Amino acid sequence: MTEEDRLLLVNLKANTQQLFEKINSLKKEKELLQNEVMDLQNKIGELEREKSDLCRKNEQLKIASQLTSGKGGGEDAKQKINFLVREIDNCIALLNK
Repeated sequence: MTEEDRLLLVNLKANTQQLFEKINSLKKEKELLQNEVMDLQNKIGELEREKSDLCRKNEQLKIASQLTSGKGGGEDAKQKINFLVREIDNCIALLNK
């Protein structure tokens, strides 16, 4: 083996070592990013549930406001109450399953 071959071999070993180090580094970074994605997906789920709850509470407050103020007519309030009763019935049916 000539000196040039030895230098090429040493250079090849160094490059191979660098590649393995880069692969390991990228694997760790990928794992961190996957964990971050999972955390963010969980956060999105929590925020969507919170949004849904807030929308429901907002609708309930609107109905309560209409009932207490006497504005908006009795028919509109009656429809909303009927809607809420149907929602409650659906929830009870789901709980009974």
